[in-house]
This record gives sequence, C-alpha cells and structure tokens, in this order.
Amino acid sequence: MPLRQIPPTATPLRLEEWRQGLGASSAALPDFTAALAAYLGSPHLFLAASGRTALYLLFTALRDLPALRGRSQVVLPAYTCPAVAKVALDAGLAVRLVDVDPCTHGFVAGGLEHAVEERTLAVVCVHPFGMPQPVDEALAAARRAGAVVIEDAAQSLGARAAGRPVGVQGDFGLFSFGPGKPLSTGGGGLVCTADPDYAAALAAAWQRLAAPGKAAAGWALFRLGLLSLAFHPAGWGLATKAGAQKVGESEAAWGYALRGLSSTQAAVGTRLLARLDEINARRRTNALAWRARLQDAPGLILPPVAEGAIFLRFPLVLSGEDGSGPADRLQRRLAQAGIGAGRMYRRTLAEIFPALGGGAYPGAERMARGLLTLPTNHYVRPEDIDRGAALILSGV
Repeated sequence: MPLRQIPPTATPLRLEEWRQGLGASSAALPDFTAALAAYLGSPHLFLAASGRTALYLLFTALRDLPALRGRSQVVLPAYTCPAVAKVALDAGLAVRLVDVDPCTHGFVAGGLEHAVEERTLAVVCVHPFGMPQPVDEALAAARRAGAVVIEDAAQSLGARAAGRPVGVQGDFGLFSFGPGKPLSTGGGGLVCTADPDYAAALAAAWQRLAAPGKAAAGWALFRLGLLSLAFHPAGWGLATKAGAQKVGESEAAWGYALRGLSSTQAAVGTRLLARLDEINARRRTNALAWRARLQDAPGLILPPVAEGAIFLRFPLVLSGEDGSGPADRLQRRLAQAGIGAGRMYRRTLAEIFPALGGGAYPGAERMARGLLTLPTNHYVRPEDIDRGAALILSGV
C-alpha cells in the first residue's frame, strides 16, 4: 500500500512491557532463550549482558579449543564497529583487516582469498544496518584454512537471507540487544550455534559470567527509556546537541562486563520479540521510501535492496567524498530540520588502531569519510522523508 496509508506502528516499548519487565520472574530468562531459539531456528543459545561480552567469551572459547589451538588471528572488515576489534585484542588475538566495498558494505570481492591463512582463528562477516551480506566466500575461505565463521548480526536481528535468519549460516551468530538495535532491552547480547561441540565449549566459557544485580537491570531499562526519548522528533535535537550520535566513536563506549542478562531485560525482550517482524517491516518501508526519493541523485552510492533486508538505518555514501566535511555539513543540515541522520564511525579500524599495521583500505576510507545514515524508525513520517530527501538533493 502507499506509504501515506500505512497505519503508524506503536512505540517499540509499550507501558505494559515496561511493567512486564519490572515484575519479571526467574522464568523470564529461559522463556526468552526459548523464544529466540524458535525465532532463529538455532538449538544452542547463550545470553550475556552485552554483545561485546558475548563476543569476548566466544573468542576465548575458540582460542582454547583443542582443534583451533595455536590460531591467533581474527579477520575483520576494515570498516566496522571498533568495539569488535577491541574485544578481539582483549582476548589476546591479532586482527587482520580486509577492505570493504562501499556499494555493498561487505568485503571487497576476493579480499578474503589471501587474508585467511593457517593462523586464522575466525572470519567475522558483518551484516550492517540489517542488510544481509553473502557469507559463501567467507565460509569457503574459512573451510580451506580450518577456521570458523562468525556472523556479526548485531544490527540485523530479523533480517533474512534466502529465507533463513541471518546469523545461522556460519558457525556462530552474534546478536546485540543494545540501544538502537532491532530488538533493544537496553543492553544484552547473544551467541548462537548449531554445533553441539561448539555449544559445549561456549557453555564452559559462560560459567565465567556473574549474575546481574538489580542495579544493572534498572540501568538497562533507564537507557532504553532515554533511547526512546532520543528517537522521538522532539528529543532528537537535544540528543544530538549532547553528542548522542557520536557515542559509538568513543572508546568509553566499547567496554563490557562479564555479567549475564537480567530477568527484567529478558521479560521485555520476550514481549518485543513477538512484534519484531512488524517493527522491522516499518523500518524496511521507510528505507524503501528514502531510496525511491534518492535513487536518481548524482554523487550518492545507495545500498542494494535484498529481499530480507530490514534496514535498521538507511545508509548512503557520498561518492565524491575526499574528506568528512561535506557529509558532516549535510548531517548538521538534516539535524537542524529534525531529521535524525547519523555519521557512524568516522575512522577506519586501521586509523583507530595503528598497531594493526599499515595497508591501503580505500573502500573503508570512503565509508569513513562519506557514510551518512538516515532514520527508519517508527517516528519517521512520509513528510519527514520528503523534506529530508529535498535537503540531501540540494546538498550533493
């Protein structure tokens, strides 16, 4: 149906869901785990206080597996969340970077061929912004070298590839329930696997987690409330002035605690999971509307539209970008108009972590300088997209 006829989607967290979380019983955590297992079709799931916590435990479990012992290298895209690289380094692993293609947001074609070697422990294949990426090349390269594939679907819960949820084609899937994710409980993370031997190793690693306290659960819900206010048009201006759009760039935001997910968060997550497909459908509709209005614009690289993409945000890249100035100016213009555009990570992993070594990553550099993301959340109206698209078209 036309965009203007689509009924408004309810706020992702309703009042009764807050109450459900605050009155959660001890059964909330296993209930959430079972609901996620059914949704993903994955038999072995492990929840933690954050996606970074879950990833750290996964890396340490893999590092200590007899079949993988002696391997010490993780292959990452040169442009992705810097916390992923930090977690790998914290786990005592080396990081090798592969350039990304600004047109697809995935690894450059053939980039894994020489990067994956006998020292490689894992290849991390990222599905950014709810856009499924092909993992066949990563799987083939990893199988040749005896490594494993981790699908980083932190931003993509609910996205599908060839009819299957992203995160279940590789050896492991990683998901996040942090602020701004498809399903947010104010914090939280998940690792899944279909392999019982890997599941046994993860179960042993998860013994390191401390039980979450009431303060941690309360803080998570408070963060979720702040996020809901920030996404509202009336609150976005204040959030932007406070620097909310730059939080992911700060090393202070990359930390994590070895702690489990709380029952309060799990209860909220179970209720939200029942509506996740509805919420994601609205995101996709808004993303397609952005694309329709911008598809003929010169100077923009627009993402492909895969059938199962959910578009947590709609990313575009200024194709002629040599520095961050034009993208920053365009982001400020949109913010002044009440459009919550973001700039994501403004440096490549090689620039953030010089110790990773040199190398040319032109695609990653183009992403860092020219990437702009547009909102697709439930507050976005057709008139917002019309107004925002007009500003973009006049500024490129």
